[in-house]
Amino acid sequence: MIDFIKDLILHFFIILSLGFMYNFLWMQKRSVYKKQIFKVAILATLLVTMALPVRFHGGMEFDFKLIPVFIAFFYLSRSDGLLIVAVLLLLQSLMGIDRLLITAMNYGIIIILFFAIEKAYKSSTINRRIALGLFIYGLITSTRLAALINSGNADDYLYLIVFSLVSFIALSLFIYIIEMTNLQIKLMHELHKAEKFSAISQLAASVAHEIRNPMTTIRGFMQVLQGERNLSADQNLFITISLQELDRTQTIINNFLALAKPNTGSMDQIDLSAILKETTAFMRSYSHFANTELVEAIDKNLCIKGDAHEIRQVFINILKNGIEAMPSGGSIFIIAKVEKDNVRIQFRDEGVGMTKEQLDRLGHPYYSTKEKGTGLGMMISYDIIQRMRGKINVESEEGKGTTFTILLPCG
Repeated sequence: MIDFIKDLILHFFIILSLGFMYNFLWMQKRSVYKKQIFKVAILATLLVTMALPVRFHGGMEFDFKLIPVFIAFFYLSRSDGLLIVAVLLLLQSLMGIDRLLITAMNYGIIIILFFAIEKAYKSSTINRRIALGLFIYGLITSTRLAALINSGNADDYLYLIVFSLVSFIALSLFIYIIEMTNLQIKLMHELHKAEKFSAISQLAASVAHEIRNPMTTIRGFMQVLQGERNLSADQNLFITISLQELDRTQTIINNFLALAKPNTGSMDQIDLSAILKETTAFMRSYSHFANTELVEAIDKNLCIKGDAHEIRQVFINILKNGIEAMPSGGSIFIIAKVEKDNVRIQFRDEGVGMTKEQLDRLGHPYYSTKEKGTGLGMMISYDIIQRMRGKINVESEEGKGTTFTILLPCG
């Protein structure tokens, strides 16, 4: 019994150490090979747990090798999960070829089960993820109980209960540590964005008004000069370009002012269906000019609480970006419907798409995928949706297009 408890505690802390290693690696600010190091740690854990199994009183041996497979599949990638299974089978063949076929069949079924629940797992809350993990481990426990009975060691069921309970706790703690680490990283990222946003707002408040007045004066003089008759063609061209750049600068200043102004927008009940249709009709002429078609599927009587002017600004920003992302033309699909307690609005284009790095930086100040963009339009859009207690999710693939999904609470 002492050896059993000692081995069980050893395996427990080995699994738990993986969770703390994940926390240590992913909380590093400097660039390190996080996934590669963590993958090596998982392989080392698999090797140790298979080399030093927990022996029951009747001679049966079990280990924690399912947990490293689970970790690799759900917290690294499918391919890493399959790699760990391949290494597991290789180690099993070296330790005893007689159990290789059974192990291969078991883990083949487990991988199929992983694929079946993967989507549900990744979209679940922490509690549901822990529950799914325990469900899978419960299935394995039932096969172990069957193995005990077939081997004539049914009296060892108490050992199996203790072993399974410790396994459940180890897996649950590991999932909790990883999910809390990911949540902490997300909160730090949001805090960093909030600090940037605050800095931009303060800068806008102190500078924008001071710039706007001389800009207005300069534009007035440029317009007077443009009216002169004795100007050469080149001079007219230079003045036209200067006026265009002044207008562009004016737009940037207006965006800064939009960031700087306090949130005085009212939270009234608004007809989202009507606003979407009005915005689509307003942008249709611009889309036709760019050889782009706007295809709408908007349910009737969609209501939310917010400021009609602000939400219209968000829709215009997204539609304008979608149209400009399709230089060769295409279609933008606008879909709006009720989903549980939220209104779900989706804008899907067929444009150039974005890389993962571009997606991660979307909504940050000074970042734009457009040559002359400032990134302030999307930053304002994110801020508006956040103030309305909504969420924006962006999915994109290079060469295939981008999908903006906005979830807003029903009014």
